[in-house]
Amino acid sequence: MKIARIILCTLFTWIMALSLFRPVVAESLVLALATAERADLGEQIIISGNLTLDGTPVTDGLVTIQVQDPRANNIVVRTLNTGTDPPRPWIIEILEFYTCGLSGQVQTSFPIGSVVGFTVKLINNASSTHTVVVPVYIQYADSRPFMSFIIYNSTIDGGKTANVTAFIQMPDNAPIGTTHAYASALTGYPSDDGYAYSPEKATAFEITTLALGASNQSQAESGLAASGSSFSMIFKTNPRGGVLGNYTIYATSWYYPRFISTQKTLNIVLTGDITGPQSGVPDGKVDARDVSRVARAFGSRAGPPPSPNWDPICDITGPAPWVPDGKVDARDVAGCARNFGKYGTLP
Repeated sequence: MKIARIILCTLFTWIMALSLFRPVVAESLVLALATAERADLGEQIIISGNLTLDGTPVTDGLVTIQVQDPRANNIVVRTLNTGTDPPRPWIIEILEFYTCGLSGQVQTSFPIGSVVGFTVKLINNASSTHTVVVPVYIQYADSRPFMSFIIYNSTIDGGKTANVTAFIQMPDNAPIGTTHAYASALTGYPSDDGYAYSPEKATAFEITTLALGASNQSQAESGLAASGSSFSMIFKTNPRGGVLGNYTIYATSWYYPRFISTQKTLNIVLTGDITGPQSGVPDGKVDARDVSRVARAFGSRAGPPPSPNWDPICDITGPAPWVPDGKVDARDVAGCARNFGKYGTLP
């Protein structure tokens, strides 16, 4: 009987303990990423999203975006905030980022074809050594990426600073106007699960037809559209020579002590490229061959019975973009004409 009482008391204790137990659900960091699944060469690409923690908007987070083209080249690297900058201190911080001339002096106006210098000053606010990768992303006035390159990839001892300058020659055909550059201090690229130590630094400079001299204005707004827990950025692919195919968009965020990553695929196509020197075989450009072939099939239907001039490859779109609808009408002609003169390259 004594043993039975002990067993009953033990069971009662466990039952009471279980009734008082409240399961703890781990907080979940969620990074939502949105962009088009498909876009025409040269069209505006919007990458946006939001960051939430256990369903609550994160309004002081950082999201790093990396875009790779089908050849695995990094064409865009940005660090976007989701409202306001995270609270300090930041382990690695970009103190200064500006453009300069060959002498190293601050300069913000450069004639086309000239050499532009980019200077970055970093500080390690921690007591221990940290590795940092600093990519610089340059975006033309027309929103096309010019290039992304690594200006710093090394360690910085605790409490120390690092200064580095790199020179890039701007092409002779660079568009005239305000060009933006962005520098991010990262643990590594998002494709390798890297994330940002701190907010990016942005600077702007003018590409001109004539040298306009130096300026002391070294920083510009980063052009972010952030509200609440959201982030957004815009770029365009090159309509004349851009790479066709699947682009990969990587995104990461570290919000103490949690890390999250996600990715999307964006297919860049060239609507209207239906034929080439070899009949019926697209050649990566929209020219007179494509327009004339669509024009010959204009007004035709798949049937039944099919129209005498029915040509299925000319049915390139319908009420839904890129979805054939069994007829060649104004939508198909407009889709081809809109891209006339564009050309791209395959991976």
